[in-house]
Amino acid sequence: MFYTKEEIDFIKEKIEKWKVFYISDNRKPFIHLIITLLGIVLSIYLLTKSVYFIPLLSLFLFRTFMIFHDCCHNSFFKISEKEHNEGERSYNQITAQFLEMFINYDEYTWTKIHGHHHSIHGNKNENDTTRTVITVEEYNSLTPIEKILYRIIRTPVLFFLLAPIYIFFIYHIIIYYNGDNKKISKFDYAKSKIIMILKIILFYFILYNYGGNKLVLKTILGLYLATIIGIMFFHLQHQVNIGYWEHFDNNNQYEYDKAQLHGASLLQIPNILKPFTLGIEYHHIHHLTPRIPGYNLQKCHEENEQLFNKITKVGYKQAFKSLSHTLYDEEKKRYISFDLDKKLGLEH
Repeated sequence: MFYTKEEIDFIKEKIEKWKVFYISDNRKPFIHLIITLLGIVLSIYLLTKSVYFIPLLSLFLFRTFMIFHDCCHNSFFKISEKEHNEGERSYNQITAQFLEMFINYDEYTWTKIHGHHHSIHGNKNENDTTRTVITVEEYNSLTPIEKILYRIIRTPVLFFLLAPIYIFFIYHIIIYYNGDNKKISKFDYAKSKIIMILKIILFYFILYNYGGNKLVLKTILGLYLATIIGIMFFHLQHQVNIGYWEHFDNNNQYEYDKAQLHGASLLQIPNILKPFTLGIEYHHIHHLTPRIPGYNLQKCHEENEQLFNKITKVGYKQAFKSLSHTLYDEEKKRYISFDLDKKLGLEH
């Protein structure tokens, strides 16, 4: 059962007030940012005492990435709708660029890649390079060797251990992304990478002088764990049943909005994790309107919960099984797992 145009328009009207355009001032985002930075400093200090604080650092780095993510959407710090439409970035761009050293990703590339993901999400006419599965048709078109390699790489344990290394430590550094077919300056790309790398070197140089090789290694492990969690979240926000992946015209606002609401999930997570996820689990709202900052998403959902009765809600059991989704069956319109995982009950 899909939302009608009238229902979506009503939802957009009801959630409008939660957009970043209407927050009173920047006190709330600044407090979130300060808490996050203090959390990183505290975690790093505790790492000098014990390796067991790596998960704590990972959670604060995950929270850091969520702030970076919102800043790249121009939706963390207050900005007027007019300023946003004119391309102003306020404190958002400066903050995102500052946070690059902690998360191993540059603002320039993330804004391009992630912005493209949002602009074509759920549309099979477009090539979304961020998706974590391929279609059955795409799989059947592979050569026998390619099929074997895909099966190996998409073994859930291997994929969620290796994909973060490729995405956060290799891919975005070496590629020149032009996925949205817009002319992008190679000079700006190169400059962005060089500046980011210099920031990262400075950050780890400070860590080395403070705590030596062991602290550097613990911090890198903390970042790696955070990226694993991040890739799992991203997969569960999009590649779960009942999903939405259809052919439609991106210029058709209703079809586009429908893909955002039905193609992104509401992910159930323990309350203890919510301070670190900054609302990204309410992904159905985020995709419908990225202008709502993460720190407003939970309240926005709770105030309008009765309107979100048709979205995909993912509980703990479904989330665990959905991690094994490796293909999208276009005939059944469902995400599926390979046969072995199916036999083990790892498909939802």
